[in-house]
Amino acid sequence: MVSGRVRVVGNELAAVGRTAWWLPSRLLERDRAFDPNVAHPTPVVFVHGFCGDHTNFRAIERRLGARGVANVAYFDYRPRLDWPRLATRLGHEIDALRAKTGARRVDVVGHSLGGLVARYLVEMRGDVPVRRLVTLASPYAGARLAANELAVYGAHDPIVTPPHPAYGPHATGGRVVVADCGHWGVLVDELTVREVGRFLTSPDLALTHGRYEHLLDRAC
Repeated sequence: MVSGRVRVVGNELAAVGRTAWWLPSRLLERDRAFDPNVAHPTPVVFVHGFCGDHTNFRAIERRLGARGVANVAYFDYRPRLDWPRLATRLGHEIDALRAKTGARRVDVVGHSLGGLVARYLVEMRGDVPVRRLVTLASPYAGARLAANELAVYGAHDPIVTPPHPAYGPHATGGRVVVADCGHWGVLVDELTVREVGRFLTSPDLALTHGRYEHLLDRAC
């Protein structure tokens, strides 16, 4: 029991350290033109959590790039908890991105509050052009998962309690509960990175959703 807790704390500290290490990479970023000819041209919009940064998604972004997802954008915001207003802003930025690139739809990946913002937008705007939604360590408040949503939880998250397999929002969508992970660990966990890449690049949702109706007993 004690060794398990120590492992979880160690994994969480390592995850925080990696995300902090990625922060300076912002200085090397440059605008990238939309490329409709890549293997998976649908743009991916990353939405960080409270007090987070879009560089937190570097591990996932690199995996997606290796799978042919080259069109990415970031929704950055100052720390605030007014997610309905943030959702409205996110909707405007998605509209602007589509107008700029000509893309019909986008995918969205949100961590913590960012996932809550993205889901609120999808529920608030029935016409929002979100093809697939991925939430990482985001609360649900009893909502059921949509068929085009993947939700990833840390089994030992002290901020967002993962759903019990018998009662969680798993009737129609897909979910992953990663063992030995906390709130930040899901951002860098290899299982998370692999499954997000698979989910966003799979041509058929049925290829992914049938795999997530259980807890995945795996250390991060």
